Parts: sequence; structure tokens; C-alpha cells
Amino acid sequence: MNNATRNTILIAAAIVVGLVLGFQFPMLGLLLIIPVIAFVAIVFLRNKGGADADESLAAEARKFTASEGKAAIYVMRKGFVAGQQGMNVTIDGGQTTQFRTGRFAKAEVEPGEHTITAQMASQTKGTAATHTVSLAAGECVLLDVKLSVGALQGSLSYEETRNTAEARGKLAGLKLVLWSEPEA
Repeated sequence: MNNATRNTILIAAAIVVGLVLGFQFPMLGLLLIIPVIAFVAIVFLRNKGGADADESLAAEARKFTASEGKAAIYVMRKGFVAGQQGMNVTIDGGQTTQFRTGRFAKAEVEPGEHTITAQMASQTKGTAATHTVSLAAGECVLLDVKLSVGALQGSLSYEETRNTAEARGKLAGLKLVLWSEPEA
């Protein structure tokens, strides 16, 4: 039996037991809400979040350009689903940050092939989604990471944009998040 089938059976059993106990012992039902509140609190506490950049730096980044001899990878998140839960983003296993919806990160990289990994902060490492891009000097790519919610777990997907005007439109109004310093 795979994890999804087992989890579905466990949730169905928990719902049935909860309904039976809730109708027989209403005070018990009120007590059971405490673990749900605790779970939501834990999800929010896992948000470490990268620091927001000042507006002048963000405005410069929204121009969707790369420095001389470099390429640029933009990763953004816009949408309602799990919007307040942090999403961890890593480029080539090195640069890392975490941000919520309504934010983006820009990484100046060497031209070539790069791997971007995204994972929701409260999901397991097995749910991480990777995307590979190949960039030439002066080239930019915008990756809009979207969360599709399933019955038990969400999955991330990437929407790639290389058109400058379209990318600038998508970045308008979003806050720039800085990359975390590597741990020593």
C-alpha cells in the first residue's frame, strides 16, 4: 500500500471517528480543535523568510536584465493557495531563500545550465520540484512557481517566461526577497 492510499484511509477513519465522538461527547470535539490550531501554528513557525530588499533595489531588479557577462534567474510566487506558507528555493544547491506569495528572488549566475529546486516549507524533501534552465550571457528567465493542491498534498510546477515585457508585467508589484547568506 503506498503512502497516498494509506493517508486517505487514515483521514477517512479519523473523520468517521471524529464525527462519532463529536456527536456523543461535544466537549471532546472542542478539545480536538487544539491540535488543529497547533498544526497551523507549526506551519507558520516554519516560515523563516528571506529579508525583503529595499524598494530601490527591487525596482532595479524588476527591469528583468542581467549584468554584463552574466545571466539572471528570477523565481516568483503569486497566488492565493498556501500563500502564507514559506517556499524554499535553491539554485544549483548553493543560493537559497524562502518567501511567501507576492514576492520574487533574482539570482545573477554564470551562463550555462542551472538547476532550481523549490519546496514548500512544511512538505517533505521528497515533494521538492526541480527545473533546469540553460542561459546565455545577458539572458534572463522568470520562473513562476505554482502550487497545485491535491487531496492530501500539494505539488509544485514551474511556468517559464523569457519574454521581457511579459516578465516585467508579472514582476510588477511584487517584493524582492534577498538570498540567504551561506552558513559557515
